[in-house]
Order: sequence, then structure tokens, then C-alpha cells
Amino acid sequence: MPEGTTSLTYHVAVVGGGIAGLATALKLRDLARQADLQVAVTILEKAPTCGGNLLTMRRDGWQLEWGPNGFLDNEPATLRLVNRLDLSNQLQRSSDATRRRFLLVRNQLCEIPTSPRAFLSSAMLSVRGKLRIAGELFIPPRRDLGLAAENPATDETIADFGNRRLGREFTEVMLDPMVKGIFGGDHQQLSLAAAFPRMVELEKDHGGLFKALFKLARQRRNKTDVGPAGTLYSFTGGMATLVEAATRELAADPLVEISTGLDVQEIMMDESGWRLVAGGRALGPFQAVVDAAPAHAAARHLDKFSPELGQLLSRIPFAPMAVIALGFERQAVTHDLDGFGLLIPGQEKRELLGALWTSSIFGGRAPADMVLLRCMAGGAGNPAVMDLDDEALVTLTLAELRHLLGLRGAPVMTQVIRHTRAIAQYVPGHLARLKEIEQEASRYPGLVLAGSSYRGISVNACTKEAEATARQVMDMVAGMASMPGKSSAEAV
Repeated sequence: MPEGTTSLTYHVAVVGGGIAGLATALKLRDLARQADLQVAVTILEKAPTCGGNLLTMRRDGWQLEWGPNGFLDNEPATLRLVNRLDLSNQLQRSSDATRRRFLLVRNQLCEIPTSPRAFLSSAMLSVRGKLRIAGELFIPPRRDLGLAAENPATDETIADFGNRRLGREFTEVMLDPMVKGIFGGDHQQLSLAAAFPRMVELEKDHGGLFKALFKLARQRRNKTDVGPAGTLYSFTGGMATLVEAATRELAADPLVEISTGLDVQEIMMDESGWRLVAGGRALGPFQAVVDAAPAHAAARHLDKFSPELGQLLSRIPFAPMAVIALGFERQAVTHDLDGFGLLIPGQEKRELLGALWTSSIFGGRAPADMVLLRCMAGGAGNPAVMDLDDEALVTLTLAELRHLLGLRGAPVMTQVIRHTRAIAQYVPGHLARLKEIEQEASRYPGLVLAGSSYRGISVNACTKEAEATARQVMDMVAGMASMPGKSSAEAV
């Protein structure tokens, strides 16, 4: 625990030093100052450094992301965190090229249309497929929308939703690769309500997607999309800038202790409060524990203390992912790379999920006269590709992209990044399972679960949840402080 704390200090442990844990700790300390309460925070991270997947590798002029490539500016919580850390002057807006996105359709790269007129003239879908999409106007909404948490039998997969409202062709050509690009997942195995709750809201509130499109377009006037709004941003030094700044800010706080390279084996509670076993050492007592580690790790932490909670957490599956970064001399790539990148529908029978043209999205990601490609393989639908060694993964990637992008010769830089459990998969029944998890966790005051395993995988989802988590913990601490005649430990 941080040195210099007293019996009037309330102690909180945060397990996991990714963006969810760091943002929670920072917000908690800010709230404690505002409330004039002594709240000490101990952050425990298994890896040698904090950050989770928000790591940026900087090498010889190349800048590679291990995890998310950026974040959309449509979530106030992330922008508040950026301002809190005084990082606004390091924000980097994505280039206009990101508006152009491509799909591989019948072995040809096709640009995704961005207007109704362009869509009608596009060769991506057949005439029959386009007519089926237009028929969405006449498909009535389901009567049991929005009940997935209460009744798992109503939890529709993304594929079932797409087939029902837009037709099979649209589902396989457009929805399938979108799901792969965001979740690395299988559209036939992911819950629409958990993964894309906005789509459920649109059908529930407006009766259908096209009806929602028309109504929202009239409200916005200058916009015709119903998808997530916002512009993609990163930082000039990469996404690690965010966690590096948060770590520095927390490390400078005398009431914060950050321990890295320390694996938490067990979380338990006794009459004195919460206790942890980490690195073979007993830590505590704490008045609260925020477990911001992935669900599979949290299951291990809590399995002995609450087997029921451990089992529920262990049922959240994760998809593996391999990121293959390729650097080429610009003259060795004949494609103009004027765009965000390409995604590959499963029906194309390729090994890759897609590729981002990273050096076209953000400047400074490759040395002068070089280009950087970030390619993804694996995912829920193709975990076997993870068995290949690095050389084989590079060979596979080159074989699939060489013709499409006009790659000549060998890359001047390669880097393979492996995530054996990359992204939580919100399978049907996920929201109902979350309800069970919350009910079981509520039996143990002071225990809070947070992070991308539960209600959103993006950086934005984590920062938004971090604010709510910190307030939840602070409310509990304030309640303890208001109990007359009791110390912080006795109030547990």
C-alpha cells in the first residue's frame, strides 16, 4: 500500500493496468480529492508495464500498434480523459483517406459506397440483393426487441438479424466482414443486442433501419448515415501515449502505488476487508477491489472465493488474433493505398480477415518513402491459423495480398504480434449472463468488475465505464465515511 497512509485512509485495489483500470484509478483519485477523502489506490498489473493492449512499438521510424489503432471522438469520457492528461496537443486526426474503405468481393477490391446513388451503381451486390435491401421498409419490427437480458431466447445473432431485415447477400458481403473487423468474430455467433445495441434501438424506436435512416437524416439534415458518428483519432506517438500519460500521472500521486510484473492469484474477503494474493504475497486489507482484468483472468482470481462467479466469468469466450505488420518501400507497392484498408468476407475463403493501410490513416507511422500495412488473421472463425509460426504467417499474408495490392519483392520490415485471447466475444445470452454476474457480485460489497469483457470492447467503452466504476466505488467509500464511530476497515 502507498506509504504514509493512516487509519483514516480508505484503500482500493485495482487489478489490471490497462486503460480500464488506469482510467478508473485516475477518476477515483480525482473524486476523492473533490470529496476531501483519503483514498489510496493500489494498481496491480501482471505485465512488465501498464497498458494492456494499448502498446505502441516504435522502432527505426516505424510505429506499430499492438491493439486498437485509434478511437472515435464521439465519446465525451475519452475526450475528458485526454484533456485531464493534457494530451490535446498530441491528438492526431486520421486522414481524409479513411473515408474510403474496401471489401474483397469475388476476388476484386470494391469500394464501399457512401451514398445511396453510389450504392445503387455498385457491383458489390446483385440486383436481387439490392431489391431485397429495399424490401427492408416492409419488414415489421420484432415485438420482443430489447428483452435479451431478461429472456435469452430472444437474443438474436447478427447473422439472423441481417438475414431477417436485409437479406442473406447483404449479410454475407457486408455484415460478416464488419463483425470480423471489429470483434474478430463470427457474425453467426455474436449477439446483436450485446455487440451492436444501437441496431436494436433503431429497429425498436423507428420500426426498421431505413425508416430510422430517413428520420435521422431529416433531423441531422446534412447527414444520411445511422452508423456510429465520429472521426478516428490517435496520438502522434501512438495509442500508448494515453496509458503512458495516465501511468505518469498516477505514479506521481503519493496515494497511488503501481506494481507491475505482479500476477494476482486470488481475491478473497474476510472480516477485515478484501485481501489479495499476488506474486506469492498477501496484500490488504482493502475496502474495495476493482477487477479490471479480462473475464478469464477475473474468473481465476475469484474462483476459490466464489465458484459461482468464477464459472460465470469463465463462460465469456475470447477470439485469438495475429497481427502481421509489413513495411514496404513505397515504390514496391503499385496500389495507391488511398483509403482505410480492406476487409474480407468469409465467403471469399481467404485466411486473412483484412488489412489496414496504416501509413495512409495516420502520418508518421512509417519512415519516409515507406508504407506500413497492418494485417489481421485468426479470429473466432479461424483459430487454427494461430498455430503457424511467424515466418509462415508472413508468407501467408504476402500470398493473399501480393496480387490485390501489387506488392513487389520482400518487405523491408515484418513484425508478428500474437494475442491468444484478443477480444471478448459477446455470444447470444451475453446480456443475460452479465445480469447473473452482476447479481452474484452484488453479494460481495466492494467488489466491482470492469473492462472490455462486459459492455463494450472499444477504448471509448472502457473510458466511459471507468467513470461510472469510479463513482460507484466513491459512493461506497463516502458511505463508509458517513458512518459515525467506525474506522474504514470496520465499515466493510
